[in-house]
Amino acid sequence: MENPAPAGHSPSADRGGSPRKREFGVALEPSIVRLCAYALLVGFIGGLVAQGLLELIYLFTNIFFYGHWSFAVTYPAHHHLGAWVIFIPPIGGLAVGLMVYYWEPTLKGHGIPEAMEAVLFGRSRMRVRVAILKPLATAFAIGTGGPFGAEGPIIQTGAAFGSIFGQLVRLSPYQRRVLLAAGAAAGMAATFTAPLAGMMVAIELLLFEFRARSFIPVALASVMATAVRVHFAGWAPLFPTPAFSLTSMQELWLFALLGIIVGLIGVAMIRVLFWLEDFFDHLPIPRALIWSPAIGAWLLGMIGYFYPQVFGTGYDTIRDMLNDRLTAGRLLGVSIAKFWALTISLGSGTTGGVFAPSLIVGGGAGAVYAMLWHHVLPRWMSDPALYALAAMGGIFGGIARAPLTSILFLFELSRNPNSLLPLIVCVMVADGWVRLFSSESIMTGKLVKRGIIVSQDYSVPILARFRIDDVMRKEFSVVPADAELKTILADFSPENVGVLPVVERDGTLVGIVEAHDLLKPEGTDRRVTAREIARQDYVIARVGDSVDRVTREMLVKNVENVVVVKQNGHLRPIGIARASDILRLRRWLVEEESRDAGAEAGLSRGKQS
Repeated sequence: MENPAPAGHSPSADRGGSPRKREFGVALEPSIVRLCAYALLVGFIGGLVAQGLLELIYLFTNIFFYGHWSFAVTYPAHHHLGAWVIFIPPIGGLAVGLMVYYWEPTLKGHGIPEAMEAVLFGRSRMRVRVAILKPLATAFAIGTGGPFGAEGPIIQTGAAFGSIFGQLVRLSPYQRRVLLAAGAAAGMAATFTAPLAGMMVAIELLLFEFRARSFIPVALASVMATAVRVHFAGWAPLFPTPAFSLTSMQELWLFALLGIIVGLIGVAMIRVLFWLEDFFDHLPIPRALIWSPAIGAWLLGMIGYFYPQVFGTGYDTIRDMLNDRLTAGRLLGVSIAKFWALTISLGSGTTGGVFAPSLIVGGGAGAVYAMLWHHVLPRWMSDPALYALAAMGGIFGGIARAPLTSILFLFELSRNPNSLLPLIVCVMVADGWVRLFSSESIMTGKLVKRGIIVSQDYSVPILARFRIDDVMRKEFSVVPADAELKTILADFSPENVGVLPVVERDGTLVGIVEAHDLLKPEGTDRRVTAREIARQDYVIARVGDSVDRVTREMLVKNVENVVVVKQNGHLRPIGIARASDILRLRRWLVEEESRDAGAEAGLSRGKQS
């Protein structure tokens, strides 16, 4: 009869029962079903919040620029205020400054860095007042002409609702993190009717992982929010475009060159914004948090007097760019004006999203680029609007360090498969160019100033890439359970003992002993056997178990030793591993990524040792 499992044995390691039962809950925890239900609710709320914020922006736009109470969709570019328009943006800037100074400092900026900080360092907790004040501050800022998109604040607001809901139902920090990301995805999806972009923005900017237990709830929330958006606004795209097509594959070289150009613009945007943030943060005036947004908004009013297209979300301007409705001069002027309007307003401490304005900056540059090349290579050039679309994706993908989000979003906008290749080429070249010259993105710069280091790259964890049999030691000694301590000491020197499995006569595992266990009973006359001193503080693993899974059990049990046993259910040890063996994986990873030719040989030697 086989001995019962030791106390250090984990039920998940044994995985007895029928094959079906052994598979249940291994690839996906059953608790995710409940989390998915919560994510659907968060997605529904996020869709309503997005719709409500857009309605509020239209209301304030109608009030301040057209003098009437209406929720009708309108844009400030067609106002008739003349020079008086210069004094409209400071109203919103002052309102935001007062909210930031007296109520909530995190209202400054576009909102995504605050959500990132909550995920990575705040145990995914966000305050209720953020969910209330952020939409209000954003509506004031954009409704009075702020050159922002609504997506950034909607993402932060949706994230706040997800976090708050997770706190109310007492979820774990990781589950709150998933709901926070689900709320952010819902905000993005509902703003642009773009469920794929909503999913990817959560992965690239908040989750930094691609695992089923987080991706499935986020995807469901994104779909639910899109359904809410479609209910209110229909399925028509926010930015309808013509059917694009390439003249030939040779044209892709022009999109690669465009990626370099918009990458340089992206680097300039990041550096100018960071400089302006420092400038306004150190203005030698009392209560600068209140007055800086108003000063920035006044400068915005000056720019907007000459280029009214910089006011507001600019969704109408984006449509014009994607349908060839603007001349080259107007395209270039609006693009430059939006660049400065955005960086000045955001740097001064106002609130708003950078996605939509970056599309205008990139779109104008891309369209003008195509028009210039058309005079040189007319047969090579396709529609300038396609270049505008690609440049839009390149700018945002580069400054946000979210290339997949950018590609999917612009692809969803065009709904044209012929735009996919130009988008990939332009966005990836731009993203690489920005990374080459800028260590931080527009999303992480603010966090770096607070002393928080954030890496937006993610990869498969090293512990998940290896199995326990890759690191276990196959050469080891065992101790019979009935062996006396004196016999063990005669056979093994304590200073040379690592981990010794204690086994029955049939090889079944009883426990383990270490060097200090052999020294404990010293000086006693009683006969002490290995069975009596065998310890149970270890983890049992099976061949094929991932190192990540085994390490989790080690952390839960607070133990350093692992005994690997056969797969057939009998606890007969075939290998041992210690925490130090697992730590060697980090060295292997360094060798794997190093440039020298000896790295591969070092990796092989490490695995064989």
